[in-house]
Amino acid sequence: MPCAKPSMPICVDEAQATLFQISSIFGEVDGYIDNLARWSAPYKVSTPAALQPATSWVRPQPKGVVLVIGAWNYPFSVTIGPAATALAAGNCLVVKPSELAPESANVMQRIFDRLDGRAVRCVQGGAEIASTLVAQPFDHIVYTGGSRVAKLILAAAAPNMTPVTLELGGKSPVIMCDGVNLKEACKRIAAHKFTNTGQTCIAPDYVLVERGVRDKVVELLTEEVRTMFGDKAHTAEHYGRLVNQQSADRLLEALHEDHGGKVLLGGASTPEGSVKEGHRYVPPTLVLDPRPESLLLENEIFGPILPIVTIDSYQEAIAYVNSKPKPLALYIFAPSSIAERILEKTSSGGAIVGDAMVHKGNPDLPFGGIGNSGMGRMHGIHGFRELSNERAVMYRPLWAPSLLSLPVNATLANAVYAYSTARPGKFLRKNLLKFLAWCF
Repeated sequence: MPCAKPSMPICVDEAQATLFQISSIFGEVDGYIDNLARWSAPYKVSTPAALQPATSWVRPQPKGVVLVIGAWNYPFSVTIGPAATALAAGNCLVVKPSELAPESANVMQRIFDRLDGRAVRCVQGGAEIASTLVAQPFDHIVYTGGSRVAKLILAAAAPNMTPVTLELGGKSPVIMCDGVNLKEACKRIAAHKFTNTGQTCIAPDYVLVERGVRDKVVELLTEEVRTMFGDKAHTAEHYGRLVNQQSADRLLEALHEDHGGKVLLGGASTPEGSVKEGHRYVPPTLVLDPRPESLLLENEIFGPILPIVTIDSYQEAIAYVNSKPKPLALYIFAPSSIAERILEKTSSGGAIVGDAMVHKGNPDLPFGGIGNSGMGRMHGIHGFRELSNERAVMYRPLWAPSLLSLPVNATLANAVYAYSTARPGKFLRKNLLKFLAWCF
């Protein structure tokens, strides 16, 4: 599907849509079909000796009614995916697709309308509908989107004490050090950055590169972007548009300001003259060393602009990342020993050593943010548990001596305390025997 016309949607071509939206949904649903019987079954956990005789179990049960609010950038995967998780956990479901992707929303409406209307409802609309929905006493809310709206949802959910899962975004950094295959690293960074025209919550937002390899990285990234899109990205069939003109204008403003960096490729003024009002087009752009306080480095980009920031060491990269809000993802291209140090000294929702974004495709890995980049975890069993009430159940026979009577037996209290605080060995065995002797 070519995207050369201004009216074309953000979905850039059929292959990308199939890979990032349709296939991911089938993979997630297949995982639930294969594992649901095991995940939903009660499972036994250990019981302390002080509470014997007893057995302890965890019994997953549905929370109730879950509200899923989807996003526009990957409308199917970020809406149907959480919806499938909610249904797999046994919940009833209300879904609100993003109004900014109306064609996709209409397709999802037809899909959900085919399900049992007593358990599943799809509601379309804008901000007013969303505000009305989040104020209702749902048993859980799952929202994918930006932090501004997320804070409104949290405030609306608070009076009902509704738990909320937030899949947000932020500035996901790349750290590049000497000692790795720079050509392959740059190829992977460029491919993931410009997928869906940069409109991906876990897209690389900026690159921190060691000074000794900076010039080579700049050369390789420029070469990779030109290889992908040529010199006229606005005519490339696999290069899309921003979701609306407001998003394009926001990015163009960041490029027009005195950001202090060097535009290596693209920019707000391009030879093809395609950066025109109403076209929603921003070319693939590389900017070297913009000022730290510039819009490019202060705000989440969420578009096809990649700032490159020079650092003198990986320690400086760690300090830089830690000076910012905790990101949704962190991508590390460094020798293994350095990569491990970076992982130990930083915090993020997810991290990859040697690639970017692909961790989201593993349903066995929990996906989510930390701090400003989100809360809660989805995907696979992690999402199933997120949307389940893991009910604690203990069975204890009535013929067994009561563990508590009033007034509390001092001998029992001292025995339990000694048992709980003792180290393994003779003393522990002695007090355990004393406790059991009291019981029987």
